[in-house]
Amino acid sequence: MIALRAESVGKAFRVYSRPLDSLKELFLRRPYGETFWAVRGVTFDVAAGDSLGIIGENGAGKSTLLRLLAGAMQATTGRVERNGRVAALLSLGAGFHPDLSGTENVRIGCAVLGLSPAETAAALPAIVEFSELEHFIDRPVRTYSSGMYLRLAFSVATAVNPDVLIADEHLSVGDQHFKLKCKRRIIALREAGCTIVLCSHDSHAITEICDRTLWLHGGQAALLSDTLDTLKAYEDHVRLRDAASAGTTPIGPAPKAARPGENCVASAVLGGDCRDGLIATGGRLELMVVVRLTETAHREGVNLALVIVRNDGVWAYGSSTKVDGYGASLHSLGGDHYGVSFVIDHLPLLAGQFSFLLVLQDFASPHTYHIWPNAAPFRVQHPENDRGVTRIPHHWDAPREGGGTLTAPLRSRD
Repeated sequence: MIALRAESVGKAFRVYSRPLDSLKELFLRRPYGETFWAVRGVTFDVAAGDSLGIIGENGAGKSTLLRLLAGAMQATTGRVERNGRVAALLSLGAGFHPDLSGTENVRIGCAVLGLSPAETAAALPAIVEFSELEHFIDRPVRTYSSGMYLRLAFSVATAVNPDVLIADEHLSVGDQHFKLKCKRRIIALREAGCTIVLCSHDSHAITEICDRTLWLHGGQAALLSDTLDTLKAYEDHVRLRDAASAGTTPIGPAPKAARPGENCVASAVLGGDCRDGLIATGGRLELMVVVRLTETAHREGVNLALVIVRNDGVWAYGSSTKVDGYGASLHSLGGDHYGVSFVIDHLPLLAGQFSFLLVLQDFASPHTYHIWPNAAPFRVQHPENDRGVTRIPHHWDAPREGGGTLTAPLRSRD
């Protein structure tokens, strides 16, 4: 079943150089402004239980498209089809009455989403508990900070078990603790069968949550594909754009985050057969990683992901402690330091310059604590004449006839 469908959806606005021009156009029946298409010709559908990410630069039309999908705005062209209960987080505190208390706004929000008074009363304690606003819930929401607005709005939207959740990038508002709770709640909803449309600049959240991703560019769909394919195309576009602006040539992934004070990768040291950053193909490569974690982060668990990246930007290999079933806890090294070693017994990489992209994440959600690009650089030496990224065991053989081998293998290099 299709939970959400957009067919040739477009939204146009009239733009005027002066406010008075809109009145002149209305009464004089002459054009004094221009038509601006924020969204144009966008078509896609999302099956029940699937998740769609929406990415793009600022001004690409992402928020306008979400409002069209949620029914908060009428499309100029095309149509939107929605099935089931739709909960939307479009703008901070939208629908809240500033003079009413948090409790009263929760009741109104639940009623808008279709809950009966009895269902609202049953859901109210869980909403307040998740928002962590127990001491402020009976105060007028005009006294709330932007973070408190977000807590209450997100708690209401996700506590009603929606069939479709549409979330804008306002989830980035708030402290690290609540961002983590939000991502975990979204993942729990997805696993329960909720259809999710998520707009975010957090590529890691998009990767973990969304099956497919739509890249909007200038209000139009530039690409709709698997999330990894779309993100790669978008990131390549951004890097080329930034390089053109700076007059440089992009090489390798751009750094994405500085090292924070806590919950970060503290060090990454090469070992094994690697000496002074040099190792031969087939040698034993060990990367010893030390991270700093708060008590809460260690207790709830972390995931250390890494990618081996060649200096021309090619990703040679990637994995993580979570993917490999290592578990959520790293070895204690005393204090707030924990460690783990990534070991390749027989390095298959061919000659080239490489480094590691390290990503420290929460174990139960895509929340990213720290990203460290270009960590632990090393160079691989390979005396043979092989070409490419990695050594693939193979041999040469005589052509087969009728399913049999004519002669013994001519040459083997396994």
